[in-house]
Amino acid sequence: MSDAARLDFSRCLVAAGLVLYLPANLLPVMTITITGVVEPLTVLGGVNELLHSGLPVVAGVVFLASFVVPFLKLACMCWLLALHGTDKMQAERATAFRVLHQVGTWSMIDIFLLSVLVAVGQLGMMASVDPEPGVIFFAGVLLCTLFAANLYQPRMIWRPEKI
Repeated sequence: MSDAARLDFSRCLVAAGLVLYLPANLLPVMTITITGVVEPLTVLGGVNELLHSGLPVVAGVVFLASFVVPFLKLACMCWLLALHGTDKMQAERATAFRVLHQVGTWSMIDIFLLSVLVAVGQLGMMASVDPEPGVIFFAGVLLCTLFAANLYQPRMIWRPEKI
């Protein structure tokens, strides 16, 4: 695949990730039922629930991993793509790309944990955990950022764009 095609496809994936980011955070990602009380939770609702349950460290980790990191990955890819073909801040962009690529390998851990929680959290009438539509959008954001970062090659930072 040519660099121009990689660049265009990365831009499309980042745009799709930006579009999916809003419903991923506004729609419920899971519904928790505990002793008959049904509570749909968004990503931030889950963080709030963890805070009120006395688990501030876990809430912080979930907030960072599920809300901040996907946003920063999208912002970083936007920055890389916006400065593509220029010689501005090449070293900084290369460092940002390396960090983005390292973080990207762990980006699907949220979806994995939710699937484990859904499988393990089925306790009949006592408690249950069910996935909701927001998780599809959330997974879409993660996949878009993951594929966009994999398509964008670090050599593209150092190579001037041909006119």
